[in-house]
Amino acid sequence: MPTNHAAHLPPLPDLGGPAQPLLSVRHLTKHFALAGRGLRRSRDVVRAVDDLGFDLRKGETLGIVGESGCGKSTTSRLIMSLLAPTAGEIVFDGQVVGGRALPMKDYRRQVQMVFQDSHASLNPRLSIENAIAFAPQVHGLARRDALARAHELLDAVGLAPAQFGARFPHQLSGGQRQRVNIARALALRPRLLILDEPVSALDKSVEAQVLNLLVDLKARYGLSYLFISHDLNVVQYMADRVLVMYLGKVAEVGAVDAIYGRPAHPYTAALLASRPSMDPARRRTRPPLQGDPPNPIDPPSGCRFRTRCAHAEAVCAAQEPALAVLAGGHAAACLMNAPGSGHRAAPVRRVEAARVLA
Repeated sequence: MPTNHAAHLPPLPDLGGPAQPLLSVRHLTKHFALAGRGLRRSRDVVRAVDDLGFDLRKGETLGIVGESGCGKSTTSRLIMSLLAPTAGEIVFDGQVVGGRALPMKDYRRQVQMVFQDSHASLNPRLSIENAIAFAPQVHGLARRDALARAHELLDAVGLAPAQFGARFPHQLSGGQRQRVNIARALALRPRLLILDEPVSALDKSVEAQVLNLLVDLKARYGLSYLFISHDLNVVQYMADRVLVMYLGKVAEVGAVDAIYGRPAHPYTAALLASRPSMDPARRRTRPPLQGDPPNPIDPPSGCRFRTRCAHAEAVCAAQEPALAVLAGGHAAACLMNAPGSGHRAAPVRRVEAARVLA
């Protein structure tokens, strides 16, 4: 019998107030070891995520973009604790995930994930209402209350409970299955939803409906989103801030208007220029970004983007750029933005400028 102490599964309290980030990722690293041949063990590793750090504020949508293989999905699985990190830590509302103050069960009540493949995410043997009610029952909710919660959430995502509750996943369309996955993710009343390519498998008309649904649900339930996508137009519509990843590292992060209007990293500018356009004046004869990303087993020294960057200089191979803070919290990991970095396009340090004026 389920325990009655969590009969209503109330939302967990906000511990640090609005000024404290909901999620803080610190030096997060994930290296996958390569298998050796025979009895010899390989020392090579795939650097999928390498010393990643960022904050997600309460009530915001942070979009994560980048090419395939840049580490977006690995990052989402690390944050969801589906993968064990090689190094680093995740702090949720001021508490270290997995520590005494925030056990994994309590953390997963507050953080849920919606995956790209809506069909593989659902148990084919469970009806829709039972799939949504399953997690609340595991966390102590009585079956009757869990089913009532499932029907409430089906209605919230635009699926009539009387019509869809008893159906099975194979009886639904792709858009309907993704709505069910969203409802299931909301069943424990989380504070953060990780959305990993949630609309990339849907056609455009259904995609727009699901995106608008996510906007409505965020306001209705007071959610924060970590929105991962390769579609820059979708991220521009959904996100408040954008984090650009390249080869396991942060290339640029900032408000959506700053990223899309004034990109400070050459990689970000190339990604934005690669978007298709109906404007004949924006036609290109050469691709804005050439070549493939380097091998994550042996990434380039210094700046990892230098092998594809039109602005690369010798200093880019010798020095790894840190995130240089620009106006309004905008930051980019490019030596062209770091005063005194040695790059010809870098701004002059203030002290040096004062000497010149003197």
